[in-house]
Amino acid sequence: MIKVDAPPSLLEPLRLADSSDVAVGDAVLAIGSPFGLEGTLTSGIVSALHRQMTAPNDFTITDTIQTDAAINHGNSGGPLLDLRGRVIGVNAQIESDSGGSDGVGFAIPSNTVRSIARQLIERGEVRHAYLGITMVAVPGGVAVTKVQTGTPAERAGLRAATSSKTVHGQERPTGGDIITAFAGLRIDSAEALQSAVDARRPGDEVSITILRNGEQLTIDVTLAVRPARPS
Repeated sequence: MIKVDAPPSLLEPLRLADSSDVAVGDAVLAIGSPFGLEGTLTSGIVSALHRQMTAPNDFTITDTIQTDAAINHGNSGGPLLDLRGRVIGVNAQIESDSGGSDGVGFAIPSNTVRSIARQLIERGEVRHAYLGITMVAVPGGVAVTKVQTGTPAERAGLRAATSSKTVHGQERPTGGDIITAFAGLRIDSAEALQSAVDARRPGDEVSITILRNGEQLTIDVTLAVRPARPS
């Protein structure tokens, strides 16, 4: 966070839009300093929503905005704007085999930015909720493939898969819990569960619905503060 002491006549902050209103196909503008070229403006569209990207600390950031606006090294931290000049995201990462822009860039949505900024202003730090599992999507939910030691998941008694089997040419974990709902929300993908956890705060107690050996169970778990890096 940067606090700037300047009169409004000199500096006017960009407005944050509601990123939940963003739709695939919306026109966007990206501003940054690719390769040190300050004030570079590129244009494109919103290619997809609810993408996942890996943060520098190896945790997953959910609900990012995918765009084909040219984003290169030096664009990170610059705004992704709608055509009204409002910030819908902060450019963060590209997917590229060449090391340059291949038309697949990702921005952290403005609603996430707003939440993080508020926490930094109020507390000086960001505290993310944490469950403590590794998972993979399976029909009907997500299978727990690993339970991290000393985590809320372990304390709640979640069980990881003990083996796997091949079904229709795909290897699926077996012998562990399958999470089908989190705090009443139906879970059908790893992204859905991660987003549901991200929407909570450390210390929140939530119910998790699981399938264990074909039997439906509900367990309660108290979410913790996410560590600096995955264990």
